[in-house]
Amino acid sequence: MTKPSYEDVINSPAFLDDLSSLNQAIADGLKQAGEPVAINGNVCYAHKQEDFHLSDLAPSMEPKRRSLHRLAQESNCFAEVGVAGGHAGLLALHSNPGLKYIGIDLGQRLRASWPPVDIYVPIAFRWFENRFPDRVKFYLSPAIEGLEQAIQDRPFGPIDLLHLDAQKNSRVAELDAVWSGLADRCYLIQGDNRNGHVQASSARLVQQGRARPVNLVGPETLHSANFGLLETGPGVARNALSLDGLAHQRILVCVCHQDDETLFAGSLLAHLKGHAEIVVASFFRPASNRRDTDTREAAMQQVCDMIGATRVQLPFAVESDYPRLRRFIRMPTGDGMPEPEIVRPLRRHPLFGLLSGSAYALMKQFAPTTVITHNRVGEYGHVEHVLLHHAVKQASARYTDAQMLTFGLNLPAADLTVPSLPEQKNRMFDCYMPQWNGRRLYDFALDDETFARVDPQEFT
Repeated sequence: MTKPSYEDVINSPAFLDDLSSLNQAIADGLKQAGEPVAINGNVCYAHKQEDFHLSDLAPSMEPKRRSLHRLAQESNCFAEVGVAGGHAGLLALHSNPGLKYIGIDLGQRLRASWPPVDIYVPIAFRWFENRFPDRVKFYLSPAIEGLEQAIQDRPFGPIDLLHLDAQKNSRVAELDAVWSGLADRCYLIQGDNRNGHVQASSARLVQQGRARPVNLVGPETLHSANFGLLETGPGVARNALSLDGLAHQRILVCVCHQDDETLFAGSLLAHLKGHAEIVVASFFRPASNRRDTDTREAAMQQVCDMIGATRVQLPFAVESDYPRLRRFIRMPTGDGMPEPEIVRPLRRHPLFGLLSGSAYALMKQFAPTTVITHNRVGEYGHVEHVLLHHAVKQASARYTDAQMLTFGLNLPAADLTVPSLPEQKNRMFDCYMPQWNGRRLYDFALDDETFARVDPQEFT
C-alpha cells in the first residue's frame, strides 16, 4: 500500500476537518474562560500566536511537520512529552492510520506569560479521546512520572517514536524514565534544538553510545533550530560506537599520508588522549616533489606527541602519480561520491600485498582492539586511500581480534559522530604549517568527524 505524501495528508479533507474541530474546541474553551485565543508554540503554530484557529500553518515549522510525517509512517507507537494543543499527535495519527499515540503534559501554567495551558491541554485530551478512542492514551502529569506510568501500563506496546518537547534541562532523565519501554530502535525528536541544555543532552547521549545521528534518504530536513533528531533505544545502545566505548582500548590508525590522521581523525584522537593506547601508522612516504616533502614526517611526529600516540612510518610505498593504480581502481566522475569501481583484482597490484601484509604485521605487533582507516570511496575520491582501505580490510579479516572502522567522510551513513575540537585540531594543523594548510584546502577540516563500522569479512 502506497503511503500518503505529506502534501496528501496536510491537504486532505479528513485532516483539515479534524484540525478545524480541534482548534475550535480549544478556542471555545479559552473564550468561555475569558482568555485570549492563543496557545504555546507547536508543530503547526507560532509561540503565543493569537487567533491561531483562524491562521494558516506556520511556515517556520514546515521542516518539523514534514519530518514528523515521515517518521510517523515508519513507526507504530508515538509518545510525546509536551502535548500542548495536540497538533503533533494529530498530524502523526493522520500520517499513519495504524499509529497509536501516548500524550503526556503537566497542564500547568508555569510562566505567567504563557497562554493558559491549564485550560486548553485538558480540552485537547478530551477531544482526542472522543475522536480516536482506541488509538490514544493521555497522562496529565509531570514528564518523568507520566513516562513511568505509561511504561507500566504499556497501552500500545514498545515506543518507537518519542518527542520530548517540554522542559529543556531534563531530557536525559526523561529518556532514562522511558528506556525500558522503548523499541530496540526508537526515533527521538527533541524540540527547541537551539537551547544549550537540549544540545548538551543530545551530545551526551551520542557520546554514551545511547543514541546516534539518523540517516534517512529523502527530502526531509532532519535538524533545525526547532528540532533535532536522533536514533536511540536498547538495540542502538547494544550496537553503538561511542567515545566512551573507545576509551581504554588499543587503537591502530592506518593512514596513507602524513596529515590524514589530522584531517579525518584529529578530533577523535584529541578526545581519546590519555584514555586509549593509540598507534598511528603512515603507509606512504612523501613524494619528492612537494613543498613539504622534507617536513611532513616530522610534523606527523609532533601531532603524535601532542596526542600521546606512537608513530610508525612504513617504508615500502611512495606517494606518486596514479596512472598504474587507475588501471585497477576507476574513480567516478560527476557530482556526489558514488562508489569507485574495482576494474582489476587488487591483489595483482604490486603494492597491495605489501600494504596488506604490513597492516597485518602491525596488528599482530600492537594487538589493537579497534583498527581505523580510510573508507571505500577514498573520502574525497583519493585513489590511494581506496587502495589502503581494501588492504587494511583484508588484513583485518585475517586478524579477527579487532573491530574495523573507517573515516565517515562522504559515506551515506555513520555509526559514530565525534564533536569537533577546533582548538586542539588547529594546533595539529599548525604542526604542518607553513608548507601545508589543511584548514584552507579542505572545507571539512574543522567539522565534526564521522566514522563507520565495517565488516572486514566482506572483502572485495
